[in-house]
Amino acid sequence: MREQLVLLLQLQQSDSKVRELQTTVTQLPTKLDPLRRDLAKLQGMLDGERSKLNDTNSWRKAQQELIDREREALRQAQGKFQASKNTKEFNASSREVENKRKAIGDRESELKKVNEAAAQSSTQLEARSKDVDALRAELATSEAAMAGQLEALKAQLAEATAARDAARVQVDTQWVKIYDSLAAKKGYAVAPVVKGVCQGCHMALPPQLANVLARMETIETCPRCGRLIYRKELIEPEPAPEAKVEAAPSAKPEPKRSKTGAKGSRAKAEKKPEARAKAPADAASEARPEAPEEPSEAGPEASQEPSPDAEPGFPT
Repeated sequence: MREQLVLLLQLQQSDSKVRELQTTVTQLPTKLDPLRRDLAKLQGMLDGERSKLNDTNSWRKAQQELIDREREALRQAQGKFQASKNTKEFNASSREVENKRKAIGDRESELKKVNEAAAQSSTQLEARSKDVDALRAELATSEAAMAGQLEALKAQLAEATAARDAARVQVDTQWVKIYDSLAAKKGYAVAPVVKGVCQGCHMALPPQLANVLARMETIETCPRCGRLIYRKELIEPEPAPEAKVEAAPSAKPEPKRSKTGAKGSRAKAEKKPEARAKAPADAASEARPEAPEEPSEAGPEASQEPSPDAEPGFPT
């Protein structure tokens, strides 16, 4: 059963790798979606401005045609003005000429403003067109680079799929069915047990089941999550701990002497000679024998002092 467990673990690892590669292959093209959206947005704005500019140019053309007709009408009015024969015709033709000149002047002034705005819009349109072209070139470069990455990922996916299929063939059919069912429901089918706890559902297993797993005579399932379980230390041995390099002990710095300590040491040094000088003197005094006391010539009576109350000449 140990061999089947090892094969199931290899199958699970191969399945995990295949799923990761499939996810990467699917999600990789979506990384360029923001760039594509920006390009589409700028292109839409550019198309809108071009449409407005085209409308402006059409309006300018129509206004220029109206100005040309107004100028033709002005020439005709000037001809009438010159051919007027009486005051009434003169006043009428004069008013017509003035009106035509005013209309032409208003149209030309408006057309001038529109021409300036159109020129400014054309400049902005050219700048934005360059931005759109640069963004389109960047997108094309990114798509070319991504195409190479996709080809490499697809090659890796094909290799991983082949390895997974080879691993499936080596597992017994009954365990393959159980594995597929658990993988479809739980995401992964085989879970390790560490310190008596299933790592799939984090449930503590009964001691009897832990003992059964230690014998490795059968493949057991977790009572809670139903995954195929195994003791991790028996299938996946822990790596040897790395030897730690001990750093060489650094030399201890000499203790700093405080100012008070220095002064105290100097005071002690000054006191030492005095103590040394006193020591021989004390030794000499101790070695010298004491002189015996001389008996006083005066008797006990002579040693007595006279009392202050006694009369002179009489002993008390």
